[in-house]
Formats: sequence, C-alpha cells, structure tokens
Amino acid sequence: MEENTVVNVELLTSWIKNKEYKKIRHFFDETNIVDAALIVDELGSEVILHLFKIIRKDVGADLLSYLSSDTIEHLTNNLNPEHIQSLMEELYSDDLNEILNELPDELVTKVLQAATPELRKQINEFLSYEENSCGSIMSVDFVTIKHTNTIAQAMKTIRRQGKLAETINVCYVVDDLKKLVGSISLKDILFAKEEHIIEEIMEHDIHYVYTHDDQEEAAKIISKYDITSIPVIDSTKTVLGIITVDDILDVVEEEATEDIHKMGAMTPLDGSYVESSTKSIIMSRMPWLLVLMISATFTGSIISSNQEILVLLPSLAIFIPMLMDTAGNAGSQASAMVIRGLVVDDMGVKDFVKILIKETQVSFLLGIVLFIINTLRIGLFMPNVGWGIAIIVSLTIFITILLANLVGGALPLLALVLKQDPASMAAPLITTLVDALSLMTYFLIASYFLRL
Repeated sequence: MEENTVVNVELLTSWIKNKEYKKIRHFFDETNIVDAALIVDELGSEVILHLFKIIRKDVGADLLSYLSSDTIEHLTNNLNPEHIQSLMEELYSDDLNEILNELPDELVTKVLQAATPELRKQINEFLSYEENSCGSIMSVDFVTIKHTNTIAQAMKTIRRQGKLAETINVCYVVDDLKKLVGSISLKDILFAKEEHIIEEIMEHDIHYVYTHDDQEEAAKIISKYDITSIPVIDSTKTVLGIITVDDILDVVEEEATEDIHKMGAMTPLDGSYVESSTKSIIMSRMPWLLVLMISATFTGSIISSNQEILVLLPSLAIFIPMLMDTAGNAGSQASAMVIRGLVVDDMGVKDFVKILIKETQVSFLLGIVLFIINTLRIGLFMPNVGWGIAIIVSLTIFITILLANLVGGALPLLALVLKQDPASMAAPLITTLVDALSLMTYFLIASYFLRL
C-alpha cells in the first residue's frame, strides 16, 4: 500500500503540473475517496491547492471530509471565498460541522463570511451547541414523512428529499406540527401497498436523543438497539437532525482514545499522536507526572517511619517492589472491568453493593491462590529468607489484593457521584492509593509478628 501511494503521489503530481485533466478525473472516479485522500495528503501544499481548482466541486467536497486537519486549514486559508462557498454547499452538514470544529477561529470567520445567509445561519446553530453534544455532531440532511401520507405520497417525498439526504434507509414520521411520532424503513415502504397510510405501518416505539445530550448517549442507544441512525430532537420533540452510525464510529474512537489517555495518566490530546506537537504531548503528560511524583512522598514517608522494622528484618525490603506492583496491578484490573461495565453494561452507583460483593469474592479466591504460591516460592526457592518472612509477605499480598480490588472497583463509582469521568479515577489514583495501603499493611503485619 505504501509503495502504491508513493507511485500515485508522483503520478498525480505529474498530471496536475502537466494539466492532464482526463487522467486526474479518471483517477478520482476509479479510486476510493478515502484512499484518494491519503494520497492527496502527501502532495505538496501548492499542488493540493492547484488540484482543488481542477477537480469537480462534489469530488472536492467528498475529498475534504477525509483530509487531515493541516491540509484542510491550508485550503481554507488559501482558496477564494467563492470556491469555499461552493465546497460547503456540497458537504453534508455533519461533515461541515466536523471540519469547522477543527479550524482556528479566524478561518471559521472566513468560512462564515463566504457562506450564503442560509448556510451561515445553519453553521451558527451548529456552533452554538456544546462540544461533544448530540447537536454538535448531527446532520440536518434527512427525510421526514407526514403520518397521514399514503405510501404513494411518501415515495414522492423520498424522491424529492432523498437526493440531499445522508441516508434514506430510515425515514422519520412527523405530525402536522412537525413533532416526531415514529419511524419507517425504506424496505417497509417499498413492500407496502400504495394506498396504505404511513401511520398504520410505522414504528411507534422510537428511540431518540436531545440536542444537549452527550454524544456517548447516542452511541449507547445505537449500539444497544442495533440501529443505523437516531433522530435528534429539541424540548418540543421537533426533529432537528439525525446521527448516523458512521458518525457514531467516530465518537466511539474518540471516546475510547480519550479514556485510554486518561487511564494512562495523560490529558487527552485534541489531534492524533503523529499530528500533535512535541509541546502539546509534553503538556498532556506533565501534570499527572508531577502529581504522581509528589504523591510518592507518602510511600516514602511510610517506609522511613518503619526503618526500625527494616533494621530488625532487612529481608523485608526485598519484597517491597513486588508488593507495590501486585497491588497496583490488582487495582487497575478491577478498575478496568468496572469502567467497562459502566460504559457497556449500563452499570451505575445503584450497583455499588453488587460490585463490592463481586470484588470481595474475586479478591478472596485470588488472594488464597497467590498466598499459597508465594509462600511456597519464597520458602522453597529462597531458604535464606525463611518461612516466617514468607508468611508475612504472603499474608500482606492476600490483604492487599482485597483492598486493591475494593478500591479499584469503588473509585470509578465515586467519580460518577462527583460527576467526573470514571477513567480519570483509574490507573493514576489507584496506583498511588494501593501502594500506600500495601506498605501500611506490610509493616503492620511485620510489627505484629515481631511482637510475638
């Protein structure tokens, strides 16, 4: 693929410079638009600018939806207002909105100035929605049918509206006041008799989201009910737009990336890793690194305050790293499973007791297995340490596993109560807490055995 891309970049550059328009048109007719965008992104800035002056506006609009943010910014900054306007008129509304969200404010202003009054009004409405809300990602290109229409009338409406619609697989049914009352699939319309009334065969039980709902809500509903689109309504139940499954795939990728960053103790990046600057990557990682470095003071103080025990039993120090690692891993495992449950299984604060019971059961069985294996490991393979130390270390592991799993299971739920992202309560906080708990448990058990 990479070799073909290099060849195509060279060929395309040559065709553009030599004004071989027939070959350029054939290239875009025969190449998937996503693959074409990857190739165009590799062209020089001036070559791309020249290309957009050659290709048809509809091809340019399709291409624009898949180009990198840097390329889009360059085009917006250098194309004349008339060209920008013609491209915007060919774009689906959700694609236009996504592009605008990636542009700097001064270029958004340029786009608004180039837009027609009607399109400017639409853009301003999109920009007024909160970021990551359903309203901010919806498309206004959809088909609505009146509930009193016959099948024959509905077909005429689809033919009229469907040319500009993003999808016609599902049409949304409205009453005389344009309020959402149901939905009907194109398949049902095609196989129904022409004289049938839409209201008689439409789906009345319809799922929808509000403009102010978080985009994750739309993703959950589309995934749960296995549907390809969902209507977006306002407080009066008027249909304002739709969210399609292709937009939801972008949302899922974006949310997953954000959660991975947070679980890795980083501030989420706005762009991809490759496109992000070194400075932005440093700034995303620095805050948590500083917090975790400072929080290590607690574990250091616990060790320093128990130096007498370490003097009496120096071999205890050997197992401190292993105990802290085991505790951190156990807490992270519990946290990851609970966070996944919150996202996929609709778990919530109401399941707090269930989670504690489940984690207690899991911890008890895991602790017993690790206790037995670790005791035998130390006793048999580290005879100079002795069975006494083996019991102290293994008992600490048993208790630490229990505490770490309970903390790992409870922290994401605490985040929900505090209206924070559960992922932000994952690895960083859990590691710090359970490290401290494991050391405190270790030295308490050791001091108890010393008294004996």
